Amino acid sequence: MSKAVWYPLSTPEEDKIKIDRAEGIHLFDKRQKEYIDANSGLWNVPLGYSNEAIKKALYTQVEKFSYVNPCECESEASEELGNLLKGLLHEDIDKIIYACSGSEAIEIAIKLIRKYSDLKRKSNANGIAVLQHSYHGSYYGSMSCSNYDGTEREGYGPLLSGIYELKLPFEKDYIKTSHSEDWKINQEKELELELENLKGKISGIIFEPILGSAGVIRLPKWYIDKIDEFARENDVIIVCDEIATGFCRTGSMFAYEEYGIKPDIITMSKGINNGTLPLAAIAVGRKITKEFSDKFLFHLSTQNANALCCATAQATIKELIDGDYVNTVKEKSKFFKELFNDEIGNEFSQVYDLRSEGMMFAVELRDKEGNETLPFYDLIKLVELIKKNGVISEWSCIDGLSTCLVMLLPYVITDVEMYEVIKRIKKSLLRIIN
Repeated sequence: MSKAVWYPLSTPEEDKIKIDRAEGIHLFDKRQKEYIDANSGLWNVPLGYSNEAIKKALYTQVEKFSYVNPCECESEASEELGNLLKGLLHEDIDKIIYACSGSEAIEIAIKLIRKYSDLKRKSNANGIAVLQHSYHGSYYGSMSCSNYDGTEREGYGPLLSGIYELKLPFEKDYIKTSHSEDWKINQEKELELELENLKGKISGIIFEPILGSAGVIRLPKWYIDKIDEFARENDVIIVCDEIATGFCRTGSMFAYEEYGIKPDIITMSKGINNGTLPLAAIAVGRKITKEFSDKFLFHLSTQNANALCCATAQATIKELIDGDYVNTVKEKSKFFKELFNDEIGNEFSQVYDLRSEGMMFAVELRDKEGNETLPFYDLIKLVELIKKNGVISEWSCIDGLSTCLVMLLPYVITDVEMYEVIKRIKKSLLRIIN
């Protein structure tokens, strides 16, 4: 029988694992085969499955009401969440806008940038700069700002115009190059030239502080500092995409804090309510809201500010704070990296490095000579074998730059479970490489 559902990023008839139930960080299929979810859902279930506090918040809100028209009504849940989020962010943040996904959050950010440009009478400077190999979503605007793998965008054009791409400060042999002073100087000069050429053309810059889909690549502080300086001098909106990195994922509540900057817009989604219901939030600074003092933002999605979504987000964030997950993530990240290097990193010549940012991990893999990135089909074979061995992970492949196994581990994973993940990956590597 033909499948009734066409699932995301899949061919029409592609099979998926049929999940029957979930407990903690474990998924069980219809045959009760157990999988460790080393991917935290789609990076959005950091507290594992069946969290009691989150379920209670959902039930409590359901008893009151599940939905009200956000154009006419507000809810206690949406207002309380807005105040809670503002309290976690820098003091220049003025308002919170709700959306249903990370992709929609970026759409709203694009609209804010371009309308701000119009209100400031800079309509000829309504371009937007993004980073090479970044990923911001799959709607038309967010896809236009994403070039993680440009070939996947082919045939969907025309995409949004006025998008400019900055070179990613990352090389294939980054372990060597990133410590080279000459390399850094050249990268700084290149960025300065790129930004100079964009003067008068752009009103916004969107970036992920740590590129997730590209393989856990942290932007250097000097790079962010130069972008921040340029933006302040040229009245350019800075959008920090914290969709993947927010809510303790990197060992800070938000990754932008680690750079000492104050973004004008912060987009949030994954992790905001532990994957319970579709929700995103866009934090907007006073610099922008004061220009909209007598203007409304032309954006609506029917479920924006849904009370059930907001109630479960409150419960999730309170769990993160009360459980001190900022520090927990740091401790567990250190443990996993040490365990990985002992059991795998030092044993396999084709394992080039383990990049880690909190509970974000990318296992960089090379070919048998150890010089080039692992061929794509070998990477896919490895990920599929790891899945057969009971660990759900992800992959990232940018030809000639990076080929890696990607894991965003749940924060609630135990030491024993981390060891089990390592054991199953090692078993898979022994079959595929070396």
